[in-house]
Amino acid sequence: MEKLNEILHEKKTVKKQYLEERNHLENDFSKVQTAVRTQKQEYDKCLGKLQQDQAKLQDLKGKAKSGGKLDKAKLDHKKSMVKLHIVHNNYVLSLEEVCLHQKEYLNQTLPEFLDSHQATQEALAQQCKDFLQSFYTNTNFCSEDFCDMSKQISNSIEEIVPENHFVQFIDAFKSDPIENVTFEFDDGLISSVTGDLKADTIQLNAETHEALKTRLQSLEEEESTTKQELESKEEALKEVEDAITQLECSPKDKDNNMLLYLQKKRERHKCLLEVTETKAKLEIQSQMIKRIKESLDAAGDDMPKMLDNGDDCDVSLTSDTNQPPNSTIAKAGKPFKSLFNKFKKADGGEKSTHYEPNDVPDANHTNNAHEVNSSDVEAVLEEQEWFHGVLPREEVQRLLSKDGDFLVRESKNKRTSEVQYVLSAFWNGHKHFIIQYGEGGWRFEGDSFPSIPELVTNQYKSGTIVTAKSQCILSNPIIKEQWQLNNDDIALEMKIGNGNFGEVYKGIYKPKNQVVAIKTCRDTLSDDQRKKFLQEGRILKQYDHPNIVQFIGIAAQRQPVMIVMEYVAGGALLSYLRKHGKSQSKKQLTKMCEDAANGMAYLENKNCIHRDLAARNCLVGDNNVVKISDFGMSREEEEYTVSDGLKQIPIKWTAPEALLYGKYTSLCDVWSFGILMWEIFSGGLTPYQGMSNAQARERVDAGYRMPASEGTPNAIYNFYSLQDIECQHLREHPIPFKTFPLTGYRMPA
Repeated sequence: MEKLNEILHEKKTVKKQYLEERNHLENDFSKVQTAVRTQKQEYDKCLGKLQQDQAKLQDLKGKAKSGGKLDKAKLDHKKSMVKLHIVHNNYVLSLEEVCLHQKEYLNQTLPEFLDSHQATQEALAQQCKDFLQSFYTNTNFCSEDFCDMSKQISNSIEEIVPENHFVQFIDAFKSDPIENVTFEFDDGLISSVTGDLKADTIQLNAETHEALKTRLQSLEEEESTTKQELESKEEALKEVEDAITQLECSPKDKDNNMLLYLQKKRERHKCLLEVTETKAKLEIQSQMIKRIKESLDAAGDDMPKMLDNGDDCDVSLTSDTNQPPNSTIAKAGKPFKSLFNKFKKADGGEKSTHYEPNDVPDANHTNNAHEVNSSDVEAVLEEQEWFHGVLPREEVQRLLSKDGDFLVRESKNKRTSEVQYVLSAFWNGHKHFIIQYGEGGWRFEGDSFPSIPELVTNQYKSGTIVTAKSQCILSNPIIKEQWQLNNDDIALEMKIGNGNFGEVYKGIYKPKNQVVAIKTCRDTLSDDQRKKFLQEGRILKQYDHPNIVQFIGIAAQRQPVMIVMEYVAGGALLSYLRKHGKSQSKKQLTKMCEDAANGMAYLENKNCIHRDLAARNCLVGDNNVVKISDFGMSREEEEYTVSDGLKQIPIKWTAPEALLYGKYTSLCDVWSFGILMWEIFSGGLTPYQGMSNAQARERVDAGYRMPASEGTPNAIYNFYSLQDIECQHLREHPIPFKTFPLTGYRMPA
């Protein structure tokens, strides 16, 4: 009966797996098709905007208008044309991608998926046959009157051939072949556009070249990651196949471990499908890279300028708040070369310094680093209370809230990586002005001054506008806050670990002669990575609790940027448990759990979801006090939904609902707290011993809960372990940290 139940359970599991995987494949293909439709809609939208801007420009020309209105109309028309070219290329590439995806889906992924599932069903049929044969053998004690009947049963069992078992079923119920969907460029989109746009052809010119290079670089990085994924998945497949071969070579072991054998067969199917999917993904990426490279190579280095059918005019590209967040122009991060000529002043053609959105001057702009020593400039600037060092644009904008607010920061030219200094201000929105150096002085549009402090002070005290275009006036310098530290006040002494963004050091905060821990940020990181690094400091600086690691400040006057925190001498809780956990009393271990619960209750009251609570992310201080640390994945929200899948998610510590739906609340931290308790009482063992992340997730979904580790008191285990029905109720009606006492609450292991 046990073997029969195992087979029935496996059949149900395989059916569920089939539906999940089929939906996964179809959803993936659906997403690519949706992307094509989205690009087409964006194309339509850009065409409409271009036609409006073109009509407005022609109207002003017809009325013989001149001056600011005509210049603005020319600028709007140029911007619309640039955006159209970018979207045109995106549309062409999305059509290419969906065709490649469909080819791989119909020729590789889907056939492999169906073949694998058929093989799984045939394996189950073979197990049924083996079971029936075993049943027959062990019950064949018939009298002579029933020997014939017994023989008939035996013959019937012998006639079962798994390979032929589903032939009639497939003939009767197989679906019609999936026909290729034709994805073609809509010629109607460009029928009303004059110029050189062509269907299915990437438009390459000075304005689109940088965006395509950025797209190519992104694809090459994705291809490299996919190759690594493929190697890992092929290795996992080989391990499973070796295990199956070993079981099949020993029929006795196979019979005694029927459930294990079936699970390995199902695991092999899953691994094989993942390998096939990854190969298909890699092929698509390779073809897309090839397509873009061919276009770039064919054009060579001499990029033609875009023809916009308007008069030549000097324009500056400003930020477009209506720009879709996922468009290529937004992701590229670099405005286009021919658009970086500046408005010329009527009295002599002097250049404006108003740059948005990326603080990138044109090729003809005199860069600060060429003619001045940036270290000398930094030394002078660091004495100014309104100089905020290398604090990124996004962090700076949080400090500027009302008209007239301003500060100065250090930035880098995105193309040359040279140092430049930027005046950031708020005036009908956030504005950013590169402070230009030339003719022996610093300036915006007016007079030059020997130093940046003199320039800014004059601008502030005189109340004159920064640029004619922006009309911005400086009235309120934003002074550095107490948490903004000077880099010179931090002394690094000894490396104590590695973080996601750089090294972690033990050091001294000189003004208070305080021993501190210092997280550093590598200056080679991308803008997004630097934002994530500083996000941890921004979250942590709001909290003050004995069970939360204390924030001291952020040093961002220059590179490297550093987050400074209290130094907790005991180090990571996980390391402490592995060294000393077995020598701790049950009362001491329980106190550690209580400390963690108190810290998490505080975070919940602050609407902070930690998302990575585990022994490795807790510290042990004096008197074994536990402190919560590592807020790199934290979010200040009551509910947070992930948008980038399960990348870097700690599977074994994450609540099932977060893994299934990507939605996090403080209740997900409660689940992680149960795992943390298990770690504490196990002496720092890894949860779900002997299981991979995928296996642990599957077992938990099926109702599995870890047994108590050796020596765990029953009261503690009952604290976080429930029967299945109680566990189900808990997930449907959970109790947050702030409403449960330490005793009496139960948590699934």
